[in-house]
Amino acid sequence: MNRRSFLFGTAAAITAAPMARAAATFGMRNNVSCVVVHDVTPESSIAHLLALFDAFSERGLPFTCVVRPEDAEGRAMRGQDRLAALLAGYTLQGRGIDVAGYVPDISARSEYFQGRLIRDAHATLRASLSGNRAPRDAQTLLQVAACDDIAKPKSPSGVRSAGVKTLLAIPTNDKPVTSELWPNGVVRLYGGTRVALGRYRAGGLRFQPEATQSLFYISAADLEAHSPSRVADGAVAFAGDLLASENTGRNSVQRAADLQLRDSYGFQRSIAVHLTRPARGDAALMQGFDQILTDLTEQGIFASVGDQAGVFAPERKADYWLPQATGAESDPLLPVTRACLGGIVRAPFAPDRALPAGHSLAFGDAATAVPGFDECAVLWLPSFEVATSDTAATLSDHVGRTNDLVISIRAEAMVQPFARNALINQLKLLASDGITRFVPLHVLGQMMMPQGAEIERQRRTQAAMPDTTTRRPRRSDSHRAALMEDARIAWSYIERNTNRTTGLCPATVNSALAGGEGHAAVTMWDVGSHINGLVAAAQLGLISEREFKQRIAKILPQIRGRKSQGRLLPQGWLRVDRNKWGTKDFDGSDAGRLLASLENLRRYAGMEDRLNALVNSWDLDQIVVDGEVHSVTDGEMTSVYRSHSAHYSARAFRAWGVDVKSPYEVFQGRSDYDDQMALLEASAWIGPIGAEPLLLEAMELGMSRESAYLAEVLFAAQVEEHAETGRLIAVSEGPIDVSPWFTYQGLQLDATERTWALDTVGYEPQYADPDFWRDNLVISSKAAFLWAAYRPHDYSHKLLDYVREKSRFEGGFASSIFSKTGRVTKGYSDLNTNGVILQAVAHAMAAA
Repeated sequence: MNRRSFLFGTAAAITAAPMARAAATFGMRNNVSCVVVHDVTPESSIAHLLALFDAFSERGLPFTCVVRPEDAEGRAMRGQDRLAALLAGYTLQGRGIDVAGYVPDISARSEYFQGRLIRDAHATLRASLSGNRAPRDAQTLLQVAACDDIAKPKSPSGVRSAGVKTLLAIPTNDKPVTSELWPNGVVRLYGGTRVALGRYRAGGLRFQPEATQSLFYISAADLEAHSPSRVADGAVAFAGDLLASENTGRNSVQRAADLQLRDSYGFQRSIAVHLTRPARGDAALMQGFDQILTDLTEQGIFASVGDQAGVFAPERKADYWLPQATGAESDPLLPVTRACLGGIVRAPFAPDRALPAGHSLAFGDAATAVPGFDECAVLWLPSFEVATSDTAATLSDHVGRTNDLVISIRAEAMVQPFARNALINQLKLLASDGITRFVPLHVLGQMMMPQGAEIERQRRTQAAMPDTTTRRPRRSDSHRAALMEDARIAWSYIERNTNRTTGLCPATVNSALAGGEGHAAVTMWDVGSHINGLVAAAQLGLISEREFKQRIAKILPQIRGRKSQGRLLPQGWLRVDRNKWGTKDFDGSDAGRLLASLENLRRYAGMEDRLNALVNSWDLDQIVVDGEVHSVTDGEMTSVYRSHSAHYSARAFRAWGVDVKSPYEVFQGRSDYDDQMALLEASAWIGPIGAEPLLLEAMELGMSRESAYLAEVLFAAQVEEHAETGRLIAVSEGPIDVSPWFTYQGLQLDATERTWALDTVGYEPQYADPDFWRDNLVISSKAAFLWAAYRPHDYSHKLLDYVREKSRFEGGFASSIFSKTGRVTKGYSDLNTNGVILQAVAHAMAAA
């Protein structure tokens, strides 16, 4: 039977009784079989592989070879390696071998990293194998990848960006073959039968009952337990049995790359057409360009248009920008700079203007370049260039069989009517093959793009950066005077409410009540804000050095800690009105804030001996387990690692010599964009992200790369919200004057739509409600000041002006302004808000 017709379901009539009986014996019903050789690495025995490959190839048995493209030391396979030479020799001869890259954990990765890792693996393989291949063959060489079979696999759709349409999950035990077809056309196959060729004897072939797909896995590593001659004998016997089953008419042996051609998968390959627009001064070129554009449209082919000709060199400094929301198909693509070369993607004609949400796009030579996302966040689409009329007339001979493609047409090739007619005829020929469809470029681009909330947020941040990273500071005397008045208002909270005996200041005060009611307790986080506020007040000249030292001298004895379970640690909270009186519990996150403030105090005021003695007296090493800081509640230790304060705390602990891990520190240095995606995924695992403690790090410890990027993401999302809805957003943590009284508000990174979410201290389920979030979303007064200090920009100026107008009152700044109603928590203020505002003003004044 013709394998192609079998795959498309046009099975020949089978009437011979012996053949029917043979099919029943094998247990098959219109079955397709694939042979997969795996565990192939640069260290594999070439003699054993030769024995296997020769046995299969000489008998015409197609098979797929799964290759790990690096050795045990992580060194990439090169063209001169023996394995590369072997594979290149077989693939060059077209002897039915299909090569697939192996990335073991691909099903556990996000779509972004699926695409990146497969692209890297296939780039190594293609560089080793495709140098001597015909372009058409090279285009279809690497459309399969393989991975381990894991318990809870993620969607494999991300492999599509690297040109992979079939993913094999290699089983550890024999089990029936099952498959999944994903919306973007990726097929993932599970199960199969493991074949031990070293022990195989003729007649030993068995199919799963009622099988319609069979995968036979042969481990190259297992072959080395036997002699090459024994491997050859087993391979000959196995190939003979499998090919005999094909003679029944009910089984067809295929490469894994051809499995998708079965009717049940509805395989289609997509081709987009792109036209290079000629310079306006050349009338002949413009006439040909206009005519071919019209001809294509009449055929229902909507071509994209751009100024950049041909395929793009890797070192090229410009790409196209492909917006997610497109206008007319004939609208010209926007040229942009390449981020890896200029730092930020910019439109040359408007370098400070935000781009529409989208991504960079480049055309790579389909015969040599590997499709997918590169380290510069550029999506490379495989392209074939029509540069001459001769090429237009023979197009179908050059563009491969099943690969997706951009056909990029130069205006010079379309001057003559015969060339335009030839091109249209060639495109019609392609469209008639039953699997090719012509799609707009943006459809092809989005089909191949990895999807996910985090990558969507990365794209939007990147698009916004030409605007959001442009600093627009205010430098007038009136601005500095207004900041100083803000500082005096914030200082009034500390001045009015500090207990003269203990030196401590209550965490919150509701001055709307008669006489003003202060919360009797203060946490170590609040004490840290108090200390930082005192440092800022001294820097701004609001208090004298003498007063500063007197106030600090009262606070330090209060925080000396309490011993419990043999550990001396700062207490979780203290009574403001009693000396050294508080809980025996310990809060790891609050301790990080306290340590950061003590480091700030050490830098500003010296006092090294006293501060070193205080911090060294605490048994901080005893609450760090496996690098994670723990809290202690009722004697039980609980990790605070899964917290957005953990990175800030880690830096603070390290400042005092305690080595602590951070959940943000996931950068591996492969590229800025890979690092950004890893960080976004790690942060999404934690929860919504707000201004604190991100921007506190900038005020106190200097901004780390991790926090700087997350701040960029948050700021861009807030600017985006304002541009689309007119709403001002400044999310952070802090008190509100209604239940649940304290909330953590932030951007939810794993939400597909921009979402401002809310968490509570106890994570109570009744507050995990989007309607509740919308009703209680607030503009944090201190976040507005932090943004104005950290990122002077038109948006942060608006925030500052709004908070200054609404939140200032006699006795400090109100904590929050409800976004939905504009209602202010009037008279309800807190130490953290006013202490942070003092810090932010001092930071801004130093830069003014």
